[in-house]
Amino acid sequence: MLITPKFWYEDNINSKIKSIILFPLSILWILFTRFKSSYTKIYKSKLKVVCIGNLTVGGTGKTPYAIYTYKILRELGYNPVFLTRGYKGTHKGPIEVNKSHTFKDIGDEALLLSKIGTTIVSKNRCLGAKFIEKHKKKFNVIIMDDGLQNSQLNHDIRFLLIDKNLKFGNKLCLPAGPLRQTIKLGIKGIDRIVLTGNNKVNIDLFKTYNIPIIETKTKVTKSPKIQNKKFFAFCGLGNPDKFYQTLNENGYDISFTKSFPDHYNYNYQDINKLILTATNQNLELITTEKDYVKINNKNKLIHVVSIEIDLSVEDKSRLKLFFTEKLNAKSFHLSH
Repeated sequence: MLITPKFWYEDNINSKIKSIILFPLSILWILFTRFKSSYTKIYKSKLKVVCIGNLTVGGTGKTPYAIYTYKILRELGYNPVFLTRGYKGTHKGPIEVNKSHTFKDIGDEALLLSKIGTTIVSKNRCLGAKFIEKHKKKFNVIIMDDGLQNSQLNHDIRFLLIDKNLKFGNKLCLPAGPLRQTIKLGIKGIDRIVLTGNNKVNIDLFKTYNIPIIETKTKVTKSPKIQNKKFFAFCGLGNPDKFYQTLNENGYDISFTKSFPDHYNYNYQDINKLILTATNQNLELITTEKDYVKINNKNKLIHVVSIEIDLSVEDKSRLKLFFTEKLNAKSFHLSH
């Protein structure tokens, strides 16, 4: 399980020394990933494929943006379907997520996506796409959640998500830095850069890549009553500070936080300890939907917030126009 190293994002002597020590391993990582991709056969699906991903390890809001994309495509008349690897799940697939599945079967992200629309889990994306092509519901667009570094399936549209605050960290590849691949290689073929988080940032920093930019907003849509309450927030995300910041921006009085490794599998003892700590300090427990699906018995003492991505009216209109032009609406519209 990943706990994001702080030295990836800190600019001090100790952090630089750690990065220098690990840099030779980063070279090996780059060589390995390039070798792997060069020997992977790419499958061109009969359906359009929209790929949503990032260059860094950890959370940049891929799943919320995938959900937003799904809703936009539905508004335009498409019939989209989610394709994900089901990270941390035991099922290799391809398999359609149903109500009997748990996060142990297909991962937490697939569970969240399945609440929105049909979700296919497949470790091999090529096999997943072929499975979707034969599906009785006759989908016409595949939304690939977290797949920019996957070479098995050809992408028609590629979105690169970047957290406004963390950006690319020290701009080094694993393990010396947070990058899954070099920036130069990662931005090739990207159609849109999507900036996530509510931080104010100089957009000009990203214009050097000569790729159109979409700036998103993060909002809380489902939340408990917060007046006169103090909260103990916890989560197991790649970028936990983003969650805590979002809560603060939406008026939550956060007195205490607890961060677990990304995709953490909570056990009975973990939850009991959290409840005991909150009770002793007269605090209300609060977490994300992604974490809540992994808590057995869905304890009523834990509040859940739903966090969504949104765009301005102008950016939403431009995104719809982009999809219409890129996906060729007349050919792939539901009425055909």
